[in-house]
Amino acid sequence: MPHPNPTTARAVITALCRAGQVAKAREVFDGIKSQRSPDCLNAMIAGYVLNGYDSEGLQLFRKFQTSGFDPDQFTLSRMLSVSANLNASDEGKQIHTFIVKKNLAVDIAVNNSLINLYFKCKSVDDAEKVFNCMPERDVYTWTVMVSGYAMCGSLEKAMDLFDKMPCRNTVSWNSMISAYQSEGYDEVALDLFYKMREQGEVPNKSTFLAVLKTCACQQLLETGKGVHCCLEKLAWIKNVDIRCTLMDMYIKCGELLNVQRVFNEISEHNIVSWSILVAGYAQNGKIVEAERIFNEMPERNVISWNVMIAGYVQNGMQDRAFGLFIGMIQDDMRPNCFTLTSLLSGCSSLKYTRSGKTFHGYVMKVGLHSNTSIGNSLITMYGEQGNVGDARLIFETMPQYDVISWTAIVAAYTSNNDVGEARHIFDQMPQKNLISWNTMMFGYLQNSKNIETNTVTGMTNLDALSFFYEMEQSELKPDQFSYNCALSACAAIGALEQARAIHCRTVKRGLISDLGVGNALITVYGKCGALNEAEMIFHSMTSPDMISWNALLMGYSQNGQGSAVLDFYEKMQKSGVQPNHVTFISLITACSYLGEVVKGQRFFYAMEKKHGISPSKEHYACMVDLLGRAGHLNDAESIIINMPIQPDAAVWGALLGACKLYGDTVIGRRAADQIFHLEPDNSSAYIALAETFAAARLWEDVAKLRAVMKEKRLLKEPGCSWIEIRDQKHMFLSGDSCHQQKYSIYATLYSLYGSMIEESYVIDSDLLVLV
Repeated sequence: MPHPNPTTARAVITALCRAGQVAKAREVFDGIKSQRSPDCLNAMIAGYVLNGYDSEGLQLFRKFQTSGFDPDQFTLSRMLSVSANLNASDEGKQIHTFIVKKNLAVDIAVNNSLINLYFKCKSVDDAEKVFNCMPERDVYTWTVMVSGYAMCGSLEKAMDLFDKMPCRNTVSWNSMISAYQSEGYDEVALDLFYKMREQGEVPNKSTFLAVLKTCACQQLLETGKGVHCCLEKLAWIKNVDIRCTLMDMYIKCGELLNVQRVFNEISEHNIVSWSILVAGYAQNGKIVEAERIFNEMPERNVISWNVMIAGYVQNGMQDRAFGLFIGMIQDDMRPNCFTLTSLLSGCSSLKYTRSGKTFHGYVMKVGLHSNTSIGNSLITMYGEQGNVGDARLIFETMPQYDVISWTAIVAAYTSNNDVGEARHIFDQMPQKNLISWNTMMFGYLQNSKNIETNTVTGMTNLDALSFFYEMEQSELKPDQFSYNCALSACAAIGALEQARAIHCRTVKRGLISDLGVGNALITVYGKCGALNEAEMIFHSMTSPDMISWNALLMGYSQNGQGSAVLDFYEKMQKSGVQPNHVTFISLITACSYLGEVVKGQRFFYAMEKKHGISPSKEHYACMVDLLGRAGHLNDAESIIINMPIQPDAAVWGALLGACKLYGDTVIGRRAADQIFHLEPDNSSAYIALAETFAAARLWEDVAKLRAVMKEKRLLKEPGCSWIEIRDQKHMFLSGDSCHQQKYSIYATLYSLYGSMIEESYVIDSDLLVLV
């Protein structure tokens, strides 16, 4: 059979490739070796790309380069796009060099493909050079630049270029909306969506997928329902991907009825829609319904099994998850890395240490130990179990790391109170994201709570604030969690002016409406005594939750405003918000300040009877303080003796403090003995008892206590305080002689002492027990 001429061959190759018969097309192509033309080469390469054979197309193009023929602009554009899709940066650069060397004519499409190639290969400078040298540009040129910046995380550059675009299309808008949504800037993504609609641009599937994900992340139910209506109006609701994403949005918002409704409206269900339905019930605590749906599924794949296993783990039913894992293997379903990461996350507590080791062994057996996500889960598991050594060993033996790996090992050290090593690792991270920064800052805060010495605690919180300001100077901007941490650090050291400055930043960033930020502001203003500002934040909230009410109640309670606490509690009851254990700590403390013993007792007994809240040690300590302040020392001691839980040193300490106030050496001695039994080296208890004896003129007993303290080498912990002057924090210890302004400070103090003497203020020297 004679071979067709080049023109006919090109037509045949094109027809066969469009019909999906690539192999036959290649036979035709190979049969015209002596008569090949550039058109035939272009047609065969286009056929490969059309049918997804990118590597074969790229291989054939290499022959093109040595054949002496010049490829057309369509082929050049296709080959650059293929190189980008394959992340073959070297191939792409060789094609660019080939174009320059042969001085080939290029059109806008080729330049656009070059820009796309360089952005996908992270060569931003090269992409910018191509863009700047283009004699003319179309809407796709601008769009690929905007998308490229967004893909590389340069959102400011992307937005700047987006604002300069002479005209925009749906793809341009989608690039910006998706970029901001994927980076966690959900408010900006929604704002862009609204502007897109205002300017008459019609959204498509990609737009709605990004917007629904935004609503899911922020749990914006009403906005999500509005998007749902828009989907109905534009007929996108029939798309299966849209329906599945819509279901996920309702799941995140806790709307199971709507999840079920959307599921029921799908004409042809697939494994994805069934799995999402199972996940919806499991994530909202309806594990029995999730099991039922899982068992009713007409078919299952590994995703279905993973969803059910993850559901068990999320609901604290690890044993059921482990059992389902065995059933999965028995059903000849091979677990994947997602299966193992769920199971490993369920072994984070010490209770499941052995199970964690077992799954680690399984990972090694099936050869998944080199998987990065598995390694990350192992680091997290061992870190949360307190086994930093194994966590570090996993980290150091991983073949490759990602930002999650580095963040996981930082978290392992911070959760085990080694904030120094955590910071050392953090500084070595080649790349950091928002979670990395937040993990390190939260580590500083957690470390301060686990350190008993006030001096070190204060410095750790100052470190957290310094770290926050360092974060603000980085490319990544703080989010709601970052501001919560910073405000918590301010609350811990009473940095009122810094808290006000951070408050202004939250307003500027548009985060003031976030419930968590609002609660943190109420807390810091309350702890700093700025009660008017705390109340102002509270009243500006659209829907204050239990934490909001508790933060305000605690603020008034800590500042001795007992009446305000009781008044706000009445308003809390009228609002329908239910109290929790923290609420009653504030209430009983308020009654203690007011001397309202009977009312405090009513609150205490109503906790369990009316609200089903079992009193904790903190509640008993508050009750002892309430009775002790009122002089009911025998009743206070009786309530401790009859506690259903073992009292700790803090509870007995409250009684000892009351005995010191009323000079009761008998009960005071008994309370101190209990403290010494629990904490033999509690210097504060020795000092409190010594002062009680001193007030009763029992000097022999005072001397004995001083001798015991000397023998034990116990020292009184120096008092420590902070004061903020002109945005600068000053820390002082009792008897401090290290401050650079000590001479002027002491001179002022002596002047005040002189004024006190002139005003006839007398200090009771008997209470100044030098121990």
